[in-house]
Amino acid sequence: MSNYTDGAVTKLRSIVAIIDQEIVQVPPTPALRAAWAELVEVLALGPSPQTRECPSCHGIGMRAASRCGHCWAALEPLPLLSDGTPLQGDA
Repeated sequence: MSNYTDGAVTKLRSIVAIIDQEIVQVPPTPALRAAWAELVEVLALGPSPQTRECPSCHGIGMRAASRCGHCWAALEPLPLLSDGTPLQGDA
């Protein structure tokens, strides 16, 4: 993973998604497509983290958390997919 702050990574993901949508609408040259793919690879943003809402304080936290990062309430374990990863979520 990259050494960007969480806020920077979120903003970069948003920018990358917008540019991806624009590239689809106006087909780029092969050189631009290759340069864009290389830039996205170098950024190494990875997928967005899965989050969920705390049932007690309604704060948003990591989906796999066992305690809320805002109010420290204990959180129920989440259902797992067949490959062992948490089910995509609420937030």
